[in-house]
Amino acid sequence: VVLQNVFNLIYGPNETDFKGNKALCYDIKINFRFYHLGGNNVNFFLKKYRGTVDVSVIDEENVILYDYNPQEFIYIRVRKGVAHRDITKHPIAFFTAHNHAEQVITVRHNVAKEWLRRRKLTDGSNICILHSIGRCGSTLFANIISQTKLFHVLSEPYPLMRLGFTLGQNSGTTPLESPENLDLIRTVFLLLCKREDEKYFIKSPVLFTETLISLVHKALPQVKEMFLHRALTNVLPSFQKLFGPLRFFGFPRHAFNLIPMRYRKIWKKVEADSVYKKWAFLILVHMHPYYLECQAGRTMRAYSFESIVRNKEAFCRDLFSYLDINQKLLPQALSAFSIDSQEGLPLSKKILGQYPKVVLSDEERRWVQSVAQNMFGIELRLEDLFATNFPQSYTVGN
Repeated sequence: VVLQNVFNLIYGPNETDFKGNKALCYDIKINFRFYHLGGNNVNFFLKKYRGTVDVSVIDEENVILYDYNPQEFIYIRVRKGVAHRDITKHPIAFFTAHNHAEQVITVRHNVAKEWLRRRKLTDGSNICILHSIGRCGSTLFANIISQTKLFHVLSEPYPLMRLGFTLGQNSGTTPLESPENLDLIRTVFLLLCKREDEKYFIKSPVLFTETLISLVHKALPQVKEMFLHRALTNVLPSFQKLFGPLRFFGFPRHAFNLIPMRYRKIWKKVEADSVYKKWAFLILVHMHPYYLECQAGRTMRAYSFESIVRNKEAFCRDLFSYLDINQKLLPQALSAFSIDSQEGLPLSKKILGQYPKVVLSDEERRWVQSVAQNMFGIELRLEDLFATNFPQSYTVGN
């Protein structure tokens, strides 16, 4: 940070650089790569100011929306030759942007919004979003879509996690459905999906994005959304393997201040005296908005991981029908099942398979089942904590 401040004093932009429809461009001199699974941080780059460029730079293929703050949207230019759209090589968007960053480009909010108005991107009709509870096959799902070559697949773009942070932290003072929140959601999604002539499939980040389930369609009425879930007895150990024992233990305390206020109030009412109970509560927080949307009459497609692996072809056929994908592309889609969708990452089957299996106690299962039913209205089977009252008409099997 000190070194960056010195660079800013010597090379930084002056006041005139912020005037007009311009973007500010910085060359990355050092990429410290101190990031972690919590997301991006532009402070992990040592940047030297290069100059201003026209805002149209954000339309370029290798310029990716990376993050935002209250003043500006932050883009990364990835190095030429990096196939950042190929999620078999680059399965997580924020890792790809950070690892291959060449420049940082910043655009003020009003300039970015004016650029969107000129592009006339409005209703989200070219966007499909997959929400999930995490560790439930969402990367496999994205790979299936990617194999069709019909969609630009965005796998866990970090700006959506930032949206979750913003909405959750401010929910005590700003209603989730406020006009300013809906405007921010619309802007972020349209900046991610910047070409009106392309179809986009977004695999939403799994942590802190639960509020988007009930809000995106209000900001972008023509967007298509789906929800993916799995038995909690498999999800919880998978998160533990992913995070490691120390981070897994400490994460719920950090998460408490980032979930919406209504869930913080429920958290205080329940006595979660084990780390598995706390994590189960966080996963129920991600399930609940989908459940409420169904209760309100929305017909959002839902799939379970168990049903996908039980009948791969039936799942793909139903998915293709929903997304208007030609059934002739079924063989390409089915090929995704033979790929480790997170090869080369800490999330790969090879690495996670090295950890011992974790088993929840009977008391923990009963507690999770009780909290799900009494606090969230979600019915879970005791033996595997699988949600049984999600709309079966939108699920292949159960």
